Amino acid sequence: MSEKKKVIVELFLDENNQDDSLDLISFVSEPAIEKDFVFYNKEKETIKFKATNEDKRLVTGPVLVPNQEILRLDAQGNPWFAVMSEETILQARELFAKYGQQQATNYQHETKLRDVTVVESWIVTDPNNDKSNALGFTDIPEGTWFVTYKVDNDELWSAVKTGKALGFSIEGMFSRRVLEMSSEVKEDILYDEIQKVLNDSELSDDVKFDKLKKIL
Repeated sequence: MSEKKKVIVELFLDENNQDDSLDLISFVSEPAIEKDFVFYNKEKETIKFKATNEDKRLVTGPVLVPNQEILRLDAQGNPWFAVMSEETILQARELFAKYGQQQATNYQHETKLRDVTVVESWIVTDPNNDKSNALGFTDIPEGTWFVTYKVDNDELWSAVKTGKALGFSIEGMFSRRVLEMSSEVKEDILYDEIQKVLNDSELSDDVKFDKLKKIL
């Protein structure tokens, strides 16, 4: 056995750093925050809300959740966890609107998209009475950032309906500071398993991410 450190790093937007920014929100199959979005569909019985016409193609979901640990890997394949504060999430939302990024989006962080627009954006201030409850979201903490997209792009809408696109992920530049480096004793075999997954060229990135979540 060997002693490993669990590293928790806070991501934040430094007003004095001109490189810091939130560039866009991506539609992805594996949302890092592990909370899928939902699309307005009168036939989707599991979502308790007043349905709108599916032809409007509205997609709602959380973009960022405060203080939630998000698994990341450094260049050597060592795991660390990123978190964001409520203050940073609020700042990110404000900058996103200020610089007109409502139509800046892509699919799987690769394919740029047109005809996809943010039509609603809000921060959860009262989790017990937030509109997200009516859309089927549960256990949403205060400070979570939600958006609603209008998806007029046929290819993306098909990905949403077929479950290929399940949530949101952000792209941007953030400053970092280490919040915690706590001692954790783990078996060396655990890290051997991580390296084995990372080095398996036959696995897709999505499969690798899913396997790493299970290991960690």
